[in-house]
Amino acid sequence: MALQPAVIVVDDEPVIAEMLSEALEKQGLRVTHCHDATQAFIQTQGLRPALLITDIMMPAWGTGVDTYKKLRAFPRFKTLPVIFLTGLKKEQAERLVPITDSRVRLLHKPVSLAVLMQTIRDLTGDRLLGPAPRA
Repeated sequence: MALQPAVIVVDDEPVIAEMLSEALEKQGLRVTHCHDATQAFIQTQGLRPALLITDIMMPAWGTGVDTYKKLRAFPRFKTLPVIFLTGLKKEQAERLVPITDSRVRLLHKPVSLAVLMQTIRDLTGDRLLGPAPRA
């Protein structure tokens, strides 16, 4: 039996991280939760995830953007889809996030699960979640 695709969720807010993790696990994904950028970088090296969902601003070393930049330096992570979730003001977040990268999306908190799932499909096709349910 094939392993479920791995997703790393990085957020220092436990309620948000738990909500995201539960929603993704219900979709059949294997989720690893990290509390900060350092932990995310280390976990990504070992897991080789199919998707990274990260907050921008976190305590300790670095931001979600720092993690993204460090990962992009490795050839195997050049095409890793990344979703940034943030509570920052739109203008501030857009200055920080490399929205010119076609494998990156920026979503603002609070985000609906429907929008998150559609964004995942936009980035990965049907590879992670399968086709969208028909209305």
